[in-house]
Amino acid sequence: MQSIDRKFLIEAHNDIVSTGKLFFTHELFICYFIRELKVIRYAFLKRIIGIFFILLCFHPVAKSQSAISIDGYINDMQSLYYIDEIGWLWENQLHNRINLYMYPSNWLRISLQVRNRFQQNNLYGQFPDYQNSLGTDPGLLDLTWSLHDNYNDKAGYIFTTGLDRAWAEFSAGDFVATLGRQRINWGQTMVWNPNDIFNSYSYFDVDYPERPGSDALRLQYYTGMTSNIELAAKLDSAKNITASAYYRFNALGYDIQLIAGVLQEKDLLAGIGWSGNIEGVSFRGEGSYFRNMDNFSDTTGDILFSVGLDYTFGNSIWLQSEVLYSGFAEDQDIYSLSGALSSDMSVKKLGFNTWTLFSSISYPITPLINTSLAGMYYPEWKGFFIGPSIEASIGNNLKGSLIFQGFSAKIEDPFGQEKRQNTSIGYIRLKWSF
Repeated sequence: MQSIDRKFLIEAHNDIVSTGKLFFTHELFICYFIRELKVIRYAFLKRIIGIFFILLCFHPVAKSQSAISIDGYINDMQSLYYIDEIGWLWENQLHNRINLYMYPSNWLRISLQVRNRFQQNNLYGQFPDYQNSLGTDPGLLDLTWSLHDNYNDKAGYIFTTGLDRAWAEFSAGDFVATLGRQRINWGQTMVWNPNDIFNSYSYFDVDYPERPGSDALRLQYYTGMTSNIELAAKLDSAKNITASAYYRFNALGYDIQLIAGVLQEKDLLAGIGWSGNIEGVSFRGEGSYFRNMDNFSDTTGDILFSVGLDYTFGNSIWLQSEVLYSGFAEDQDIYSLSGALSSDMSVKKLGFNTWTLFSSISYPITPLINTSLAGMYYPEWKGFFIGPSIEASIGNNLKGSLIFQGFSAKIEDPFGQEKRQNTSIGYIRLKWSF
């Protein structure tokens, strides 16, 4: 192990001294990466972070090499929460992402993408498991590491780093195979995605645009310009398999997709999705049917579907609406807004109520300033969500954002007592991309 480390450092040093540039041979980098996968988790993450730091330091040179490219961002976000019966809470998060792409040949692409977060907050006293949940890796491979401690009995810090993308893509003509931690996105609608069985995410997460990845194998074959067939399978941290076939084609001016598979070795599933337009109005939808395998003869299954419309006017005003139906909503034990917003995401937990209505409007005041207003209605809770935001470009690759999220709902506690709960969250973010 030590000889590989020394060889790596010596060759990198010689490249810098002799050429003034940092360049990795494919054999050297792959050899080093394979070796890293075999060491203990802490050493693995420490060395991977070191590699990314070196690459980032030489970023302008590395980007000039056709075999390697790097991008990412750094942002700082201040969050302020007000929760009924708890009061004010705060959090500051420094968030860094580095995306490394390698192109060893015209038939092979490799990517490693690391996400680093340093958070300071006073959530400890109210949510004791908060810091542990951030360090939990949902994938088959535990590629997340965290360190946390208390400043006092109310406030503390959490440092989390992890690889949420680590994949190799092989291509040959119309065939593509991708192995590793990757994002498999089969969603058609924009708020809720019943067809997105591999990487479900929350609309309310404002600081994770890349969305989660899965430890998966994905096989794609393109049968035409607008059609393809896919097979995908993933293993989660409990070693449960989610697998599905996917077929996409175009008919009558609509892109249509069909899926069929198994979810976490518990449910058989079948789904359909589409996207097209009606008189210039975009019309999208997707739905999935789930049938529990253990109680196959005793149940009729559950349906999850979303349908949406969106339209852009000539003055750049964009209107969007969407509706979600969830057959799983009544089975969820939700007794608080904070519990609903912080629960682990899965496709079955997309809807808090049987029906949820969504609408939004956005408008660019100037080419550098965009505003938006979003809202949801929860009929069973007699509740709502409202979310105004503004984003401004304030410099070269530098953006600032103001985001507000307000929630109000009547929710029953475990004893059947219904009470209105209110939660407000404000975010101020400054983001620099490179």
